[in-house]
Formats: sequence, structure tokens, C-alpha cells
Amino acid sequence: MSQVRAKEPAKTTPRVARDFYADLMRTSQSSRTGLLAERERWLRGVNIEGREEQLFEFEMLLRGVERYFNLHNVVVDAQERPLVTRDFHEELEDVRDAIHRAIRIGRRLLDPDSDSKRVFRKYVETQLADDRVRRAFIEEELHQETPQESLFVLREAFDSLRNLIDHLLKLPVCNLALFSDVGNLALREIVLNRYFRPFRPLEFRIEYDRIRSARILDLLASQPQDVRAPFTTGVLALFRLLHYLSYVGRESDDSIPRRARVVLALVRSEAVSLVGFFRNELATQVGPKRLKAASLRAARDIAKETNRIAREVLVDLEGTPDAPADAATAFIALFRAQVVALVEAIDPGAISGEDAFQQLVSQEAMAGRLRKDLWVFGQLCRATELALRTEDVPAAESALTSFKSFLSYFQDVSYQLLRYSDYEPFDRFSALLVELPWPPEGPSIRQRLAEDLRQFVPTLEHAFTSVSRRVALQGRTFDRKEAEALRDRFLAPANR
Repeated sequence: MSQVRAKEPAKTTPRVARDFYADLMRTSQSSRTGLLAERERWLRGVNIEGREEQLFEFEMLLRGVERYFNLHNVVVDAQERPLVTRDFHEELEDVRDAIHRAIRIGRRLLDPDSDSKRVFRKYVETQLADDRVRRAFIEEELHQETPQESLFVLREAFDSLRNLIDHLLKLPVCNLALFSDVGNLALREIVLNRYFRPFRPLEFRIEYDRIRSARILDLLASQPQDVRAPFTTGVLALFRLLHYLSYVGRESDDSIPRRARVVLALVRSEAVSLVGFFRNELATQVGPKRLKAASLRAARDIAKETNRIAREVLVDLEGTPDAPADAATAFIALFRAQVVALVEAIDPGAISGEDAFQQLVSQEAMAGRLRKDLWVFGQLCRATELALRTEDVPAAESALTSFKSFLSYFQDVSYQLLRYSDYEPFDRFSALLVELPWPPEGPSIRQRLAEDLRQFVPTLEHAFTSVSRRVALQGRTFDRKEAEALRDRFLAPANR
């Protein structure tokens, strides 16, 4: 019996938490995987609150500035006035505000001591009379060997660009050629940056790209690979667009910042890319006809509504102060409807009602699911540890097989609901199981694994307590009976 159990896991490759999403994101990032992994390590050491969200806004603004100089993404009425005679003062002010905000975020993300040293070094560099030494300093800085150096180089370039735009705005007219030249300078600095080159359309980051819905994650996990991968890409892209739009709103002075127009141009640009993905890739990759039809409908609806918003709302940005907020509201309704439509296509009848999207992204449901799974995780760790410490080798193998089955279940949904700061300990623990020889022969290996399980339990208990304190779960008692039923599903027969 033990030999049969030992062979069963060999049928599939051992899985690490987040493997499906990590593989999808690595694929979307192509050759930059190594640099992004180094940047991820750097981000974990950044000691500021909301570091992932700060980084998201920073890269959103970089990408928005890059896209804003492409006039296809900016609503310009060429019939009212030819582009060659148009004044681009307004657009330059929009870019200036976006760059100013990016500089402020860049300062927060940089370590204060390291930033001060680099600023001083920059000053010393300007005082050097020997151009050979000065050139060596400049070349060393431009190598961007670390994420901090890369961020500092970009921030310095944006400081210079902001100063340049401030002087250009004093001109009586900023024509198309001048606007395009500023765009070329900005684009060069952004694209040549080593660690903070913005994500491309349909390229995702593990730091902040999430499907924030337990129901959608459950649904996607149940699909075959040829459906799961492209639909996950489509849903991630829709949630990314909704994330962008959360930055279009009034600030403390009750006004909408000018950079909102840059964000809206980015939304338009990536909506067009998403239309192409739905029409040319998703519709051709999935097998079932109803899913092909759903992807083509999504492409048609997004293209049609995006054009309408541009034609009827965004065209009057300068004359109507509320136009950015109105456009954001329309875009939000559009993308939420598409998320619901894709869910309905995969599982007809799964969701209904006017608040269908809110049902899908219920904070209470996500926190409740994560809390339950963390409790079960801890219970199974203890049960598996006890089994590994016994002399009953078949029972130990059975318990470990059941535990690994739960880990696959956990990574498909609840792992995605963890906060980014919690990923590292879960990743380290999961890697131990992947590196483990199968079957775990010898008492020393089993004892080492039992000790790893014991040491991971406090991490699970801390995460369970933190989730239980979330606002979404206030007043909600823990359903122990439901949790025990889930535990028993994955508990090895000998441990029941």
C-alpha cells in the first residue's frame, strides 16, 4: 500500500504556491524575469506603508506619460482645429502634474540615507574638474546595477524634465512639434530605465495584480488549462483597468488633479489592447462556442463604449470640470459589466442581480474564505507533523499526500487573497515541499519536515489573527463547523 501511495504524486509536478499566476506573469514579462525578481526582493525591504500601492501608482504614471504623447490616446478634435496649429499647453500641464506626482512617490520609495548619499554624489560630480573621473561617475550611475540606483536615475531625469516643462509653459504657444519633442525625451528616460520600465499591455506584476474575488478564483481554478490561462489574462486586465480608475477622483481640495487626464488616456490605450486580445487571442484559443462568443461580445462592447465615452465625454475635458469623473464612472460601469459577463459565460447562472459585481468582489466573502483556509492549514500542519513523527511510514506518506493536496487547493484561491507582505514566508514553506525527495525516505528527512511544519504553524496563527481583525469580518463569528468539514476533506484517513 505504501508503494502505491508513494507513486501517486509522481504523476504531477510538485506545485509551489502561486505557481499558476507566477508562471502566467513570468510569461507576460518574457526576458525581464531576472530583473523583476531582484526588484521584488528590493520592494520587500522598502519600509513604508502601502509600498505595493505606491509602486503601482508610480508605474501607472510612468506608463500614462508614455502613452499620453500618442495622440491616438488623447481626445483631440482635429476637425475643430488642425493639429499643426493647436496649442498643447493643457496637455503639457497634464504631463507636468503626472511627473510631479511620480517624483514625490519616487522619493518615498527611495531609502532616505541612500537617497541623500546619491544626491551628495551628484553634487560632487558637478564639481569635478577632471572629465575622466566625472565620466566614470556618470557611467557608473547609468549602469543602474540595483533597483535603488535605477529609481534614483529616473527621479533625477524627471526633475530635469519637470523644470524644462515649467519653462516651456511660459511660452505663448506650445505647438505639436514641441509637444512631440518633450514626449520623445520622456519616452527615452522611461523605456531605458532598467528596473522600472513600465509594464506593457497584458503584462502583470505579482506585487499588485490580483483577481480580487474568491468566487472568480474558484471558478477559474476549475477550468481546463486552455480556458483558464486566457480567461485569467482577460480578467486580470479588467481588474487592472479598474485599479487605474480608482485614481481618477477628487483630492482634498475638492478638485480633480490634471494627471487624471493622463490616467484616462492610459485606460483608453489599454482598453484598445484588451479589445485586440479578446478578439484575436481569447476567441481563437478557447474551445467552447459560448466562450468564443462571449470574448467577441466583450471585444465589441468595450470598443463601442470606449469610443462613445471619448466622443461624448472626454472630448469636452477642457470645458467641463467634471468630465474626467464622468468618464471614469462610465469606464468603471463598462469594465465591471465585462467581468460579470465573463463569469456568466464560464458558469451560466453563477451570478445575477443588479449588484452582481459587488457580489463577486465581496470583502466579507474573501476575508471569510481566507480565515477558514488558514485555520484548516494550521490544523493539517499539526496533523501531518504528528504523522511524520511516528514509526508508521505508510501513514506518514498518506498524511503528507493529503497535505500537499490541500496546498494545491489553498494556492488556487486563498493564496491569492493574502497580502503581498505575507507571500515570502508562504513561498519559503512551499519550496520545502517541492525540494523534498519523494517518498520522504528515512527518519531524518521525516523528522526535518515535521519540524518545518511545526515552525510554520505560528505564521499561520498570526495570519489567521490578522485576517480575523479585518473590518470586513467585524461581528462575524468563525464558523468552526464549516472549517472542520473542510479540514476533514483533506485529512488523511488514519488521522480522522
